[in-house]
Amino acid sequence: MTDMNRAEDANKAEGSFAALLETTLDSMEEAGIEMTGIATGFRDLDALTHGLQPGHLTVIASRPGMGRTAMLSGICRHAAIAQGHPTSVFTFEDTPEDFGRRLMAAEGRVALHRMRSGTMADEDWIRVAKRVPDIHTAPLTVHTPASMTLSEFLDQAREDVRDRGARLIAVDGLQDIRPDKRNDLREREVGDTARALKTLARELRVPVVATSHLNRGPEQRYGNRPQLDDLRESGAVTYAADMIILLFREDAYEKESPRAGEIDLIIARNRYGPECLITAAFQQHYGRLVDMAPLPTHE
Repeated sequence: MTDMNRAEDANKAEGSFAALLETTLDSMEEAGIEMTGIATGFRDLDALTHGLQPGHLTVIASRPGMGRTAMLSGICRHAAIAQGHPTSVFTFEDTPEDFGRRLMAAEGRVALHRMRSGTMADEDWIRVAKRVPDIHTAPLTVHTPASMTLSEFLDQAREDVRDRGARLIAVDGLQDIRPDKRNDLREREVGDTARALKTLARELRVPVVATSHLNRGPEQRYGNRPQLDDLRESGAVTYAADMIILLFREDAYEKESPRAGEIDLIIARNRYGPECLITAAFQQHYGRLVDMAPLPTHE
């Protein structure tokens, strides 16, 4: 190789690094002044993350009945209805009607059990009617398959991004995606799915949010607080995810708890920031999580 060729290669490498450096500096400058990702609708969580970032995988994990589906659907509602971002949702537990009721209950602030039992009052119908136009026009695509293989999911997600311009992909039930090929180790199957979700996020340059189950560890622990080791069937989820949010409600274990209606968002893994605890309000009758009211200030 001649000295001239070496110089040309060096210039190319230097130019490539310079471009990378410039892009990084631009992103750092933008991060200081605006939301760089898709806002979740949770004030403190968005302040921590600047929104759900393209290429990142966020996992929301909890024991049953803690509110992980409510949080996931709330993020999707905020993205599609409040912000107008095309959003693709995959849920393996709800029918289309069930998911629609979740949206209308949370948006209209109508008790979900009244919708299901057909006992809505006149004021409930009025609240829902006010929100229907915005829900109807929201760029939200909902998939409710009874079963789906990993390849089928990946193909559909790519199609949603390509043809519908999806900017957020949400999965309610990471463990419910079936492997293309069965493995004797369930842990390996779930790990493959988690890694595939992370790879998909990077490939499509969109954030991916998924819910996951926890094992019975919290029930066997004093205080019942979840830990990363409680992730069911796969420690690989911990390594694949950029952020893991563990949900905990004291009133789920202690009915007379003074913290009734509160839910802790435990940021147990955060690849690009600190781990911390965020407290929100869980309006279980509406099936939604909202920010806690700020404490009053005294001048």
